[in-house]
Amino acid sequence: MIESSPASLAPAVAARPLPGFFAALRGVWLLSWRAQLAWRRLPSRLGALLVLPALIYITTQSPESWARGRMSLGRPDSQLLSFYRRLDRASIPIQPPQKSALASIMLSEYRQAQRSWEDRPDESADARRQRLKQHIDACGDAILARAKTQLDDRQFAQFQTWEERNRADTLKRLSETPTGWGRTAPFYHWLVDFYLLIILPLACVRGCGPLVRDELQADTLGFLITRPVSRARLLIAMYLSQVAWLEILLLVELLLLFAAGAARGIPALGALLPLLMAVQFLSIPAWSALGLLLGQITTRYMATALIYGAVVEMGIGRIPTNINTLSLMRHIKTLLSQNATLQGIFDWQTGGTITALCALVLAPLIFLSVAALLFSFIEYHHAAEMQK
Repeated sequence: MIESSPASLAPAVAARPLPGFFAALRGVWLLSWRAQLAWRRLPSRLGALLVLPALIYITTQSPESWARGRMSLGRPDSQLLSFYRRLDRASIPIQPPQKSALASIMLSEYRQAQRSWEDRPDESADARRQRLKQHIDACGDAILARAKTQLDDRQFAQFQTWEERNRADTLKRLSETPTGWGRTAPFYHWLVDFYLLIILPLACVRGCGPLVRDELQADTLGFLITRPVSRARLLIAMYLSQVAWLEILLLVELLLLFAAGAARGIPALGALLPLLMAVQFLSIPAWSALGLLLGQITTRYMATALIYGAVVEMGIGRIPTNINTLSLMRHIKTLLSQNATLQGIFDWQTGGTITALCALVLAPLIFLSVAALLFSFIEYHHAAEMQK
């Protein structure tokens, strides 16, 4: 039997290719986030994803309940009293079954008209009045068509005159009713103000901030950096793995939010969803890279992120000069202003779409480059990190 010497094995070992970046990325994904998809974690994750959609569903009124308070055409039984007095003055009798039929006809048509009406936040007062007139006329015409089958000729002639006056009074009353966001206000507050501008950034910072810190606390960073991949590539692989997970998780959350809005009859969601998906897709890498950088700088990355938000996003971002281009939220709002409904509600500054896109593309590159540079040259010590 011929034994191979160590020298004869050296060429074979040297010829074996070292794992590349994509192999490292796959290894990081399997090591770090495959466990996130385990069945035992599914109930808790699903519960967390359903909290905000449930709040949207609870706090947003249905079109029917909103219409009863905001676009109420009135109570048919009380309105018909003036019609009955009109018939008495004209000495025209009407039977109780006819009264019951008229009240039923008006009630059903009123409910149908109230369910189908929707205030439009970006609509002018004149346009709203014209649309309101058409809506009330359609309801009145339907009432007349059904009432004609219940009344004789003399009764119907009086009813037609009365209905036209009642129609004019209703139009005047509803035209003077102040409008605004209407019943859609809670939905847009939750979706834009709370989810997109607060929850999403904090989730990204919380997801990427501890990528290095967790390895230090577990004393496994030394094992990772001994692999045949540079520190910078290892950090980028960890970042891309986490961003991919956040994109999937937050896409599911966004779809659940829109499902809650659809269940409450929020209009024009089909035009808004693609824009929100695109803005979220661009926002997640930017906020995640910022969280990764803050996690490199300090162990209190969440507190630092809140300070950053107060100073840069809420402070500098509101200054009406070119310095506000440092704010990521400003660029996000610029992209969202392309939707007419959101622009009508929030009245954001328009223009600068190309600048906003470039900023959201460059921001993660800048944050990630600085974080990779720090990770490449800073020496971390487990004992020192555990004392922080």
